[in-house]
Amino acid sequence: MVPFHTVAFAQQKLRSAVRRAAAQHQNLQYGFVIHARRRGARNALGVITLSGESLALTPRLLEGLTGRTLRLFGTAPIQLSAGATIGSDLELRAKADLALASVMMQVDGVTDPAASGHVVEVEAAVMADALAQPLVVLTTERPETWPL
Repeated sequence: MVPFHTVAFAQQKLRSAVRRAAAQHQNLQYGFVIHARRRGARNALGVITLSGESLALTPRLLEGLTGRTLRLFGTAPIQLSAGATIGSDLELRAKADLALASVMMQVDGVTDPAASGHVVEVEAAVMADALAQPLVVLTTERPETWPL
C-alpha cells in the first residue's frame, strides 16, 4: 500500500503540471506519476493518477499508452516500453499483468544548448531500485484500457 502523503503529493504535482500545460494551450488533460513502490520484498514501478488511483505499472497499462502523445513533465516528448517484470512466469497471472521493475524511456527532441541547438534523443532505463524522484507524465486523455 502506498502512503496517503505519497498519493497526495503526486496528485499535487499532476494538477500543477496540467495547469501549466493548459496555460501554454497544450492539449494535455490527463496525467500520472511514475514512482517506486514496494511489491513484496522488491521494488516495482507504480503509477498514481489525478483521481488518486495507485497501482503497479504493468505491461498491459503501458500498452494503453501506445500511439499516444506523452510528455515528460509536460514538455519533453517521450515513449515508454516495458522492461523487466517482477514475478515468475509460473504465476497464475498473465505476464501482461505482472508489475514492472523497469521501463525503457525514449526522450525525443531534447535540444542541447551546448551544441548550438542540436537535437538529442535519449534512451534510458527507469528502474524502480534507482528511481529517486517521481516522474510526471502528461497525455491528452485517460487511455480507455486504464481503470477509472
